Amino acid sequence: MKKSLMIILTSLILSLNANRGLAQSDKVKDREAYNKAWDLRRAGLKLFYKDRAAAFKLFEEANMFSPGNPDASLGVPESRNLVPALLFYYGDIRGANKAIENEIVRLKSRKEVFTTNGVSVNYIPANEWIKKYYNLRANANLTYGDAALASEDLLKLIELGFDEKEYKKQHSSWMGGLGAATIQNTFQLGQYIGFLNDDVKLIGAMQPMFEKMGDNDFITTGIIYQAILKEDYKQAIAVAREFEKTGANNRINARYLLAYSYAKQKQTAESEEFIKILLKGIRVGPQMVARINAMNALNEGKYAEAIAYANDALKPMRFLTMSYDQPGKFAYYTIRADAYAALKQFAKAKDDYERALLYNPSYNYAITGLAKLESAIVTVQKSDIIPPVITLLEPAIQRGLKVSSAGKDLMVKGIAMDPSGIKEVSVNDQRIFFKADGNFWGSIPIKDGSNKINIVVIDNAGNKAEQSFEIEKPTTPIIVATEIMPVKEKPGKNYALIIAAQNYDDNSIPSLENPVSDAIKLKLILKNNYNFADDNIYTLYNPIINDFKRKFAEMQELIQPEDNLIIFYAGHGIWVEKEQKGYWLLTDALRTDANTWLSNKLVLEMISNIPSRHTLLITDACFSGSVFKTRSIDADAPPAIRELSEKISRVAITSGNDTEVPDESVFMKYLVKALTENKDKYLTAQKMFITQIIEAVMSESKTEPRYGTLELAGHIGGDYIFTKK
Repeated sequence: MKKSLMIILTSLILSLNANRGLAQSDKVKDREAYNKAWDLRRAGLKLFYKDRAAAFKLFEEANMFSPGNPDASLGVPESRNLVPALLFYYGDIRGANKAIENEIVRLKSRKEVFTTNGVSVNYIPANEWIKKYYNLRANANLTYGDAALASEDLLKLIELGFDEKEYKKQHSSWMGGLGAATIQNTFQLGQYIGFLNDDVKLIGAMQPMFEKMGDNDFITTGIIYQAILKEDYKQAIAVAREFEKTGANNRINARYLLAYSYAKQKQTAESEEFIKILLKGIRVGPQMVARINAMNALNEGKYAEAIAYANDALKPMRFLTMSYDQPGKFAYYTIRADAYAALKQFAKAKDDYERALLYNPSYNYAITGLAKLESAIVTVQKSDIIPPVITLLEPAIQRGLKVSSAGKDLMVKGIAMDPSGIKEVSVNDQRIFFKADGNFWGSIPIKDGSNKINIVVIDNAGNKAEQSFEIEKPTTPIIVATEIMPVKEKPGKNYALIIAAQNYDDNSIPSLENPVSDAIKLKLILKNNYNFADDNIYTLYNPIINDFKRKFAEMQELIQPEDNLIIFYAGHGIWVEKEQKGYWLLTDALRTDANTWLSNKLVLEMISNIPSRHTLLITDACFSGSVFKTRSIDADAPPAIRELSEKISRVAITSGNDTEVPDESVFMKYLVKALTENKDKYLTAQKMFITQIIEAVMSESKTEPRYGTLELAGHIGGDYIFTKK
């Protein structure tokens, strides 16, 4: 008996020792992996501000060895996951979101995570870090990124659960080390943004959580939000009236919601009274009440005023290197669309309803507005007997005309307004470019002496309007210059939209190595060497199609007719021979579904909608030469020699014709070289292409870059001119 007992005890001791040895072995392996990750992060930190791509690779490799702490405030930098901080710093919000998702997937495959302070070792439940990731990602996206993803993260956080201690524990965000994010703060912000975004599901899911945590102020706020979203304004007003009596912060929130509820009920006087009270304090500015002001103006039939409030609210906001949208942007577009519809500016109304649905595809007010609009257009076209109204913008006849020294043609620009929409615009029997909103422009030849110019506009109901004027072209001989004449400085601004598609969701589309790095290089050159203010350079890294469309809508709001714009795209492109069509592939493209691709035709339409004086499109993508299916210019064409800034231009430089181009871009190498080494004060895109790009690229690669005009986007002459600082 004793012998049997001794055998059992011996076996147990041996088993325990074996397990202890195994545990010790695991700890040694975990420490070795941790140390390797530490070294990689330290190397990456040295490249953080110098080489984004190299730093990213090192940080990603570090995470593969040993997960980094999500919290930006805990431990030394080498112990943290530095990928989100890097990508947020460079403005790649979508890339950061994807990297965080990858890390959450890794953490879900393990129960705990190894950490150490250098002396003692600790194992933390992986779920703790997963909750941190959901909280911090939601906090960043609620303000600067994807509110829909933030909503999903908050719902997942509710599902995982947390106690009161976790609810109030402070964490630092990745936004350059600025700000802190408790779960409590994130949920409170999420409740407000959810309300502005009409997110009924999120507001409802948060309510039990606030009740569990005993967060009484936000329980009451949630009751008011839910009442408003259910259109029970009587209950919202009753609860808000009581809430107004419970403290300074609550008083502000209650008054805002009272002003909002009264506006929804079209009780303008009561709404405006609360707005006046709010604006007397220092904590509420005009931007915060712009949505309510726009609703009140619309209710009172002050349509121009409603449009003005919406215009101000739709301007992009900025933080560090990023621009981001106002919450609830779809509501501003819908209010403005309603105002345009009331003014019978149906093309503008249609554009705005469709933009609203880009931000919130299920927004009922926009869906209903669009349906009513289509009916209104049909009704108006059937009864319309009034011709369009023509407003001539250029030439400025009332001040006389100073003809350019080239003197061979004249640019005509104006607006034709008609509720039925415009069918055709011609000048001296020559059809010219026009947009759905009535803007038109074109170039016509003129001769020496007197020239009669006749503009004809026909609307969709068949009504015709005409406007005529005379132009005198001097007969004095003109000396033709052989070099580019310095153009007069315009009051307009230079803008850039820099787009890079690098990391693709579809595994059958290979991700690329260099587009984001190339985009960053171009941004720095424009900012440091040319007349581009940092605030006027917008970046779009790893966009999906909706991101692209939203950004173009934003640029359309921002850019004025005297401004200039560069659009740069680096990423995949594809050519469909059967359709004779070219496409860009943004990061949500599916290789087998052409409906997820962005056609060159749509890109050109979107460019035509931006009212800039000069637009230069630069593309570094396969088959990018297909944008020139209208007309291209040979490399040996003579450089422009007159005042090119006077005519509207839409030109493009592409890295290749209808061929594939490499990820390691020779084209980008010489584009950067040309812009960096340029000594001219004024450099046209065509001259840069001919003298610095085409021969160099073709001698070093098999691709043939192209320069050409974009007729479908409204080009009529001139060129894009880079102006050095």
